[in-house]
Amino acid sequence: MSSLLYRIINPPIKLLLRSPLHRLMSDNTMLLEFTGRKSGRALSTPISYRRDAASIKAFTVVETRWWRNLVTRPDVQLTLCGVRSTWHATVITDDRATIEREFAAFLQAVPRDARFAGVSLDAAGVPLPREVETAAEKMVYLLFQTPSQTPSQTPSQPT
Repeated sequence: MSSLLYRIINPPIKLLLRSPLHRLMSDNTMLLEFTGRKSGRALSTPISYRRDAASIKAFTVVETRWWRNLVTRPDVQLTLCGVRSTWHATVITDDRATIEREFAAFLQAVPRDARFAGVSLDAAGVPLPREVETAAEKMVYLLFQTPSQTPSQTPSQPT
């Protein structure tokens, strides 16, 4: 999507995710709040996510550049299912095998994002491996863990 379209649709999505009506989107969309690395301003963006037992996983395209704020200021606020809490972000940019594996699992869990990534799904809803490989080259993997989990418990975080 174009940045203009995001500027139009993000404000109402942010309001919705903060409201009692969050259930309309909160199964796989969360609000990520972070501090700008240069400006020090509070910033936020809605982002698709996949949750497992220990972490929250999300992706963004490299060209968006907002993710760079999480490299220098990894403590963020996530609003998940109407609950706002502190998390620690790990930004993974150059572990291709991990990004491809996690991105394929992410697209299977959040299939609506496959179209935006240029990835087709087969009849069973499984992303096509070659398309995942190509799309993953442009992706940044964002791994969020609770602050009690130390960064040493996460995969490497090359930046």
